[in-house]
Parts: sequence; structure tokens; C-alpha cells
Amino acid sequence: MAANRDNLKQYIPEEALPYYIESKQETAIHFPVLSFPTKLKTLNLDKTPAFEGVLKGIKGQYLIFDNDTVFNVRSWEGYVVRLTLT
Repeated sequence: MAANRDNLKQYIPEEALPYYIESKQETAIHFPVLSFPTKLKTLNLDKTPAFEGVLKGIKGQYLIFDNDTVFNVRSWEGYVVRLTLT
């Protein structure tokens, strides 16, 4: 897999190259879901361009926030999203 990854580097667009990680070490990210929402409220960036909340978990492509709001990352491909962690 690592050899294939290195061969594909040449196809990465110039603007995405700063995010390419040279290390062959996998990054394990563990973010348990503290609570699942009872009634989902999907975050719509067109209607709500600014949002604040406490991240309670990550499940697949969904960021789950404290007020039952979920953000589907894949559905907003092409948008520039800025996250601020405090």
C-alpha cells in the first residue's frame, strides 16, 4: 500500500501537496461518540454559514455536536470550512 501511495503522489494537485504526509506511519485517530442525538438536526452551510457547538463524537463522515446537530462532511465537498478548536 505504501508503494502505491508514493506512486500516486505525482497526481496530487499542487494546492493539496502541503497536506501530503511523507511518513509511512499510519495515524490512528480515536474519537469516541459520547452521546448519539435523539433527533437529528443537519447543519446546512447555505442557511447557517456560522455555527458553534461542542463536538461530542465522530461517526464515519458525520461530526456530532452537543445540541443534536450533525455535520455531514461529504455532503459539503468543495466548500471551505474553518474549524476553531478551543
